[in-house]
Amino acid sequence: MKSTINVSNEHLEGIIKDLDKSDFFLLSNEKASRTDLFNFALALGLSKGEPTKLTSSKGLIRTSNEDVKPYFFMYKSIYYDKVILNTRDIDMILDMDAVFDLVEQYANTGFCILSRMKSEFRDSNQFSAKLLSEIGALQEEYLSTFSLKKVYTE
Repeated sequence: MKSTINVSNEHLEGIIKDLDKSDFFLLSNEKASRTDLFNFALALGLSKGEPTKLTSSKGLIRTSNEDVKPYFFMYKSIYYDKVILNTRDIDMILDMDAVFDLVEQYANTGFCILSRMKSEFRDSNQFSAKLLSEIGALQEEYLSTFSLKKVYTE
């Protein structure tokens, strides 16, 4: 299994570096997790529907980090939906490198979207409002797709 989840070097040196300097995603706080940023970019990329190959890559998240491990099931679900349903080869789900490669590509699409947004909204308040709007839209889309009317507890 890969030791890191990667992003394109251009995004690490571009939009991610810009976000590091700001309060977005609390990245300026040392307790903040890169996993949240990656997952947001992944959600944006999935909503766009197109994976974008990484032209160059650098590690963003160590796969051994405890905060990313709970998301492995989600990454496998994405891989199942995008790859396995077409091939019908369920054993492919065990190839975590392929799973990571796919989610990296969708997150790369999301980072491209974030980069474009940042260039369109140079004012940090406008950019922040746009990010919140995108998060709200993704949440609405999710809630309309998955009805969560009842919470089961034991």
